Amino acid sequence: MRSFFGVAVLFANALSAIIASNVVVLTPDNFDSIIDGSKPALVEFYAPSLAPVYEELADAFAGEKGLIIAKVDADTHKDLGTKFGVTGFPTLKWFPKGSTKPDDYSSGRDLDAFVKFITEKTGFKSSIKKPPTAVTVLDTPEDFESVVGHAEKNVLVEFYAPWCGHCKNLAPTYEKVAKAYATESNCVVANVDATANKDVADKFGVTSYPTIKFFPAGSSEALPYEGGRTEEAFIAFLNEKCQTNRLPGGHLSAKAGLIPAFADIVTYFYTKQQDRAAIIETAKLIAERQASTDGAYAAFYPKVMEKIVKDGDAYVGKEVGRLEKIVAAGTTTPEKRDNFEIRRNILNSFADAEKAASAEPTDETDDNKDEL
Repeated sequence: MRSFFGVAVLFANALSAIIASNVVVLTPDNFDSIIDGSKPALVEFYAPSLAPVYEELADAFAGEKGLIIAKVDADTHKDLGTKFGVTGFPTLKWFPKGSTKPDDYSSGRDLDAFVKFITEKTGFKSSIKKPPTAVTVLDTPEDFESVVGHAEKNVLVEFYAPWCGHCKNLAPTYEKVAKAYATESNCVVANVDATANKDVADKFGVTSYPTIKFFPAGSSEALPYEGGRTEEAFIAFLNEKCQTNRLPGGHLSAKAGLIPAFADIVTYFYTKQQDRAAIIETAKLIAERQASTDGAYAAFYPKVMEKIVKDGDAYVGKEVGRLEKIVAAGTTTPEKRDNFEIRRNILNSFADAEKAASAEPTDETDDNKDEL
């Protein structure tokens, strides 16, 4: 008899095509020799629609020689299904190590749920390599409590179920939103498996999936998210709640990073050009005052003024063009992209001030008017 550490057994109500597969086919002739109580086993009576997922599951654990993912055609071998109380399809059962009496399998029917179940039961790790995610995954109640209620973090939380079709449809959009806010330290886009964290879900009244709630910084009181399920709707909501300036795709809006304290001084820089030296010194004082909240971007304002004095007014347009070219190339990190876009916005505020100053009427005397 072959020695197996773990056995997953699939009973089928339709015979699948015979192809190269990591799923082992069981029959009454070999069932007892494999499910003999010495090794754990998962038993499922399956519908044909589940077959592709089950094949993926077998492939995911193909490297584990002590584990078998198997199936039995319950149409052909009805007595075998009856023996284990199978009355409908799909039905799954798990045979723990040391027992020939199965437990019902009641977890999800998607690949992630199967993998999680087998890993928890056997300790085996699947070969599936999940792509990195920008979503903050709250796997445990402890994870949830460490993020939600944080004094400096606004948190959007999706309560989902692994088997939920609506959740799966939302996932790509939710990932885009998470990526858009990946560099916003005060705005977290998170999710939690409500089926694995039932106490947390129950605490916040989650009865359907996906349920999305917003937790303001410093609060564990949830606000229901009742907006649309598009990237644009989520971003508009988070911009309002987190006081951010994001656009779909993760870029920053034209007003991101602008510091209101410099608005007047930038205007004076163009309307009172004879006083530019004094204006630059005033800008430096403002930068020092704003350093604790606006950091390097506050210091950027007087630096731009000094560059304009040195290189001329054309400096602004040239620098904006350079920065936009870098951003458009898409080769920078999200953090550097934010930096370049904020600097671009500040430079554009100088360009706007110059344009407004040049449009102001002059006080020159009109020689065509008759004197009184």
